[in-house]
Amino acid sequence: MRGPGLSRPEEVPQLKALWKQAFGDDDALIDAFFQTLYRPEQVFVCREAGRVAAMACWLPETVCWQRRGWPAAYLYAVATDEAARGRGHCGRLLAYAAGYLAARGVRALLLVPGSASLRQFYARHGYRDFSTVRQETLRAVPVTGSAETVPPPVYGALRERLLEDGAYVSCPVPVLAFQEAAARLYGGGLLRLEKDGLEGCACVARDGQGRAILYELLWPGDLAEGGSLAAGMAGGEELLVRTPGGSEPFAMARWLGGAPEGLPAPYLGIALD
Repeated sequence: MRGPGLSRPEEVPQLKALWKQAFGDDDALIDAFFQTLYRPEQVFVCREAGRVAAMACWLPETVCWQRRGWPAAYLYAVATDEAARGRGHCGRLLAYAAGYLAARGVRALLLVPGSASLRQFYARHGYRDFSTVRQETLRAVPVTGSAETVPPPVYGALRERLLEDGAYVSCPVPVLAFQEAAARLYGGGLLRLEKDGLEGCACVARDGQGRAILYELLWPGDLAEGGSLAAGMAGGEELLVRTPGGSEPFAMARWLGGAPEGLPAPYLGIALD
């Protein structure tokens, strides 16, 4: 067994197989990630007998507050092969990621645990609660207004304007492009919303139960109205909404060198989940 390192292009089939085993995602979604975001140097791996035993992807993002920005890395698709679990691979990957990214000027490592037990695991490796969100189920209401699909650069610029007065995590266009590709696979996309002079945006898809999933809703007016505008694309009377505010723990972070003084909990909504 050797120490962690960077992935190689010829290992993509192994990475895809491990992703499928760990998360059970559709092949089309996995392919979309490797088509839009994969770079060999942005996937850390552990190997056993020359094969990938564990992986962790990282994506460049920025923590923003008061017109300042701190380079961050969003850790994503962290997985260990079932046959290689219990050997410390994930802990070694996290330590390697911290050293590798700190040397390249990254100030914060961000991730979104998929369960309470994973939250406890990451806490043991130096991660702390970073942000909260408001997540709730709403019923669609009759509403007039417009919802139009927009490309990732347009969505990103609108998102920046809507969030600029607070602390938030800025997503680069390639990350938004993968989020858009994932949403399109499930009947959704990236939307610009407008009603009575109010402007907002949403990332929407549809789940297997016919509900509209709003992975992000940024809307300055009534939440049910904004959500209903977005849900018109995906259909369904029930809306599962994620938006800033609230008290539900969401992202965790490990700061490399300390968090900026006075930084409030930044909003992170685009989690590629």
